[in-house]
Amino acid sequence: MIAWHPPTAPGLKINVDGSSFGNPGRAGFGGLIRNDVGGWIHGFSESCGRVSNLLVELYAILNGLQLAWDLGFRIITLEPDYKSALDLILDNDTTYHPHAIVLGRIRTLMSRDWSLLFNHTLREGNECADWLAKYDAQSDVSLKLWVSPPPQFAHVLLADASCVLRLRSS
Repeated sequence: MIAWHPPTAPGLKINVDGSSFGNPGRAGFGGLIRNDVGGWIHGFSESCGRVSNLLVELYAILNGLQLAWDLGFRIITLEPDYKSALDLILDNDTTYHPHAIVLGRIRTLMSRDWSLLFNHTLREGNECADWLAKYDAQSDVSLKLWVSPPPQFAHVLLADASCVLRLRSS
């Protein structure tokens, strides 16, 4: 059984996800920032055309970190559910990687003066970010910043804030 877990106050948690219909395929990413009781702080989503699973996940991480920084948050836990993306970000030698430019932008954000913790989560503990990623994946929407959650999303957010357990799918 898997559940979303809130961050320790005064920190905030960013959950991010990418969604690609094919690899490469039509893709989008999304994420949200929540407080220590699971309350919505801010969200984001964007369609990014036809890209790979890995690249869309990296875009999600980049945009989540950038949004948190721009909003002035300095104690952050970031949780992606794509372990390969997380491993790549934490790898010191990606100079010749096909996504080196995006990785460099992420590392530039990581080097700023803030408390930043990365934690891998499982898909079932990341349903809110997954929902936002899929919401725009099939549209042509540029970056959308969500000051409040979409109304049709409320049940997913409430389930997470209530630490509802979900079965691990295989």
